[in-house]
Amino acid sequence: MKMGAYGAAGNGHYYREATVRLPIVFGAMTALGLALGGVPDTARAEGQCINIVGNESSGEKLTLDPSVQTSSDDAILVFAIFNRLVDLNNSFEVVPELAESWEASDEGRTWTFHLKQGVKFHDGSDFDANDVVYTYKRLIDPALASPAAAVLSFLTPEGISAVDAHTVQFTTAEPIAELPLLFTTKFTGIVQEGATVEDMKAGKVAGTGPFMVEQFDVSNPIRIFRKNPNYWKAGLPKSECIQITVAQEGLTAAIALQSAQADLVLSVDATSIPALKEDSNVTLIETGAGTSMTYSMWIDQPPFDDVRVRKALKLVVDRQALVDTVLLGLGEPGNDNPVPPTWPSAFSSEPLARDVEQAKALLAEAGHADGLDIDLYTSEGIPGMTKFAEAYRVMAADAGINVNVIVTPADSYWDDVWLKQSFVTSGWSVRPPIEGLSVAYTKTTDWNETHWKRDDFEALLQAARTELDDTKRADILKQAQKLLADEGGVIIPLFIHQVAGMRSACSGFEPHAQNFNVNYEELSCSDKGA
Repeated sequence: MKMGAYGAAGNGHYYREATVRLPIVFGAMTALGLALGGVPDTARAEGQCINIVGNESSGEKLTLDPSVQTSSDDAILVFAIFNRLVDLNNSFEVVPELAESWEASDEGRTWTFHLKQGVKFHDGSDFDANDVVYTYKRLIDPALASPAAAVLSFLTPEGISAVDAHTVQFTTAEPIAELPLLFTTKFTGIVQEGATVEDMKAGKVAGTGPFMVEQFDVSNPIRIFRKNPNYWKAGLPKSECIQITVAQEGLTAAIALQSAQADLVLSVDATSIPALKEDSNVTLIETGAGTSMTYSMWIDQPPFDDVRVRKALKLVVDRQALVDTVLLGLGEPGNDNPVPPTWPSAFSSEPLARDVEQAKALLAEAGHADGLDIDLYTSEGIPGMTKFAEAYRVMAADAGINVNVIVTPADSYWDDVWLKQSFVTSGWSVRPPIEGLSVAYTKTTDWNETHWKRDDFEALLQAARTELDDTKRADILKQAQKLLADEGGVIIPLFIHQVAGMRSACSGFEPHAQNFNVNYEELSCSDKGA
C-alpha cells in the first residue's frame, strides 16, 4: 500500500492522494456487457479502446455543448473534446491551457489573454481569437441560458474583443480581481466560431482537445472518441481510442473493473471499496474534498419559508455520522455552504453540531410543536444518494420530523425531479469559493435549486469580485458563506473524497477534486493498442 499524506496547497486547498491495492470477492459475474449496454463493439474487439465508466446519466439532456452541461455525464465527454483558456490543477491554482499567458491593467478592469499559436480544431481549421470571442459572447447570451452566465455576470458583449488573431481582451466596468479563476468554470470550453447548440447536441462538433468524436448519440450508451493526431501537445494523447459509458449502480462498475471490461471507473462507490481493497489488478486513487451531497429546499414555499424551520432541519444532522455511514469515511463534514470547512477560505472550520433539542424548540416557535411532515425526493443520480436520504429520515425523526423519502429513477432524476420538487437531494462538484457561491445561489442562475435570492448576499459577491486586496476579499466571501449557511435553504453536510478505480495494467490518470474536470491525455493501458 502506498499512501500520501495530507498537504496544503498554496491557496489553502487540502488534498490527499492514495494508491491502494484491493481484493476480488465478488466472484465470477458475467452480466456486465448487458449492464453497461453491451460494452463490446468493433473498437473494443480490435483492442484499441480504453473503456471508461462514469456514474451519472444526463438522460435526454446529454450534450457535447460545453456551455449547457447538466451533469458529470456531459463533462466526462466534453473534457475529452475541448480545451479552455485556463484550467485548475489539483491544488486549485490557475494554469494555462489555450492561453499561454495573461495580465491585468487599469486596476483589474482590463484583462489581456495571449493565445497559443499553431492550434487547430479537429476539422483542421485554425484556432484563433475569434473563436474565444464567440465562445464568451455566447456564454453570456440570455438566449442560450448557460449556467456560466451567473458566474460571468461581469462580462458584456461590448467588453469582449479580439486585439489580433492571438490576443483577446476582456474589459469590465469594475475591477474583477479573480477573472482568470472564474474562467475555469466547466462551461468555458472553446467552441468554433458559429458552433450551435443543435449541432453539438447531435455530436457534430470539433474542438481542440485530445480526442475527436467518432460515435455519439443521445440514445446510445456507448460513446467512442478517437485520438486527435494533430493535438497541440506533442506526444499526446497516449491512447488511440477511448470508449465511455455509464453505470449508475456502484456494484456494476466494480464488477466491470474486476472483470477487465472497464479499464477506468471514474468514481468508485464507497460500498464497493471493502470488496476491492486487496485486488492486485486494481489501483485506487483518492482525492480530497470533492463532490458535495445536499438536502435542498425551496425557501419560498411552506414550511421552508420560515428560517426557524430551515435551521431546525439543519440541526438534526449528524454530519460526521453521515460521512462514516454513507461514505464509509471517504469524505469530510460540510457546513451548509459550498466551501469545505477544511479549506482556510471557509468561514468556519467547525461543522455545525447536531442539536435535536434546539431543533425541537425552533419547530415549536414556528408552529410545529406536534411535529412536521415533509417529502424528500431522491434517486441514485449520485451513487449513495438514496442512502443519504434515508439517513436524513432517521436523524430527523428524533426531532419529530417525519420525512417521507420518495425514490425516483436515476436516469430521469435531473430532468423530472431536480428543480421541480421543493425538497430534494442534490450534489455539486467543489469549486473555488466565489464560483461555488454564485453558480446555484444567485438570482440569475438557472440552477437556483433553493430559490435563494438575497440582495445582501449578492452585494457581498459583487464586493468580493471587485476587491483587489486578497485578505479583504477573503473576509467578504466568508461573510457570504455564513449568511448562506445560517439562513439559506441548502444543507451541505458532507464532501466526498472521490475515488477512481483503474486496472493495474493502466496508468496516467489522476482524478481531480472537481469530479467534472477529467484529463485522459496521459491515460494508457499496456495491454491495449496505442
